[in-house]
Amino acid sequence: MQEKKDNIIDLGIYRRPYAGNAASPFRYPGGKGFLSPFLEAEISKRFPGRPPEYAEPYCGGAGAALNLLVGGAVDHLHLNDADCRIYSAWRAIVTETDRFLERLSKVDVNLSTWDASLRILYDVKNQEYDFDVGFATFFVNRTSRSGVIIGSGPIGGYSQGGQWKIDVRFNKESLAKKVVVIGSLRDKITLYCQDGLDFCVGLSKNNPLENIFLFVDPPYVGAGGRLYYNGMTEKKHRELSTWLKSGAAPHWLLTYDDHPLVRSNFEDVGESIIQVNYSLAKKRSERELLYMSVI
Repeated sequence: MQEKKDNIIDLGIYRRPYAGNAASPFRYPGGKGFLSPFLEAEISKRFPGRPPEYAEPYCGGAGAALNLLVGGAVDHLHLNDADCRIYSAWRAIVTETDRFLERLSKVDVNLSTWDASLRILYDVKNQEYDFDVGFATFFVNRTSRSGVIIGSGPIGGYSQGGQWKIDVRFNKESLAKKVVVIGSLRDKITLYCQDGLDFCVGLSKNNPLENIFLFVDPPYVGAGGRLYYNGMTEKKHRELSTWLKSGAAPHWLLTYDDHPLVRSNFEDVGESIIQVNYSLAKKRSERELLYMSVI
């Protein structure tokens, strides 16, 4: 029996975006902003001549989403994150832009602010929007190693004795420019704070999914609990695969960590491999699985 060969997608044929031009102000390990040109090409095949709406049920830093919106490849974003901290950060930027910019300009980027921000995040008791929680999330993301919000320490360590200090990824001028652009696009961004699958089902009830491109990048099966406040159980991963394969959404693309559970859930769907660069602890490249609906 011949061994099945991996279908590896050569991302080198697509224009790789310069990281400094990223539209998102967040840092995420394994973020998918680098996939923007590939996604744009896939979207143009599925929606020739008209930019569709775009949805992410697990948006995190929304790196690809914002690149596509700013570049005109999509017309509207539906961004969802079950973590009220991430949701609050996005809502603060999108709906209270001036207040966010003022806080950004005045914040002291030091260990005292980092400690205070982390305490705010651990003290969250409900799923309601809170501006201070949102800004604290943003601050910790920009000043923690690899952008990890929990389970990581400040850039430069607690002694701040190394080459890199806590403010090395907190260029206020550059971040303010990104926030201004996002604020100017608020009419094209709808935010949600729901379970990822609940968001998908609700979106299908209230919108014609024929006009929406769904990019699904769930929490990693193998490391989700270490990277996210809201990981997913095995049951939730299986339910997500069942819904995607049901045909409820005609246009979807999914990325996942290479894990036996994922391969089992999608064994009847065409599978591809992409290489993703991570900056956790030390930079490395890992294989991820990619699946998409057939057109």
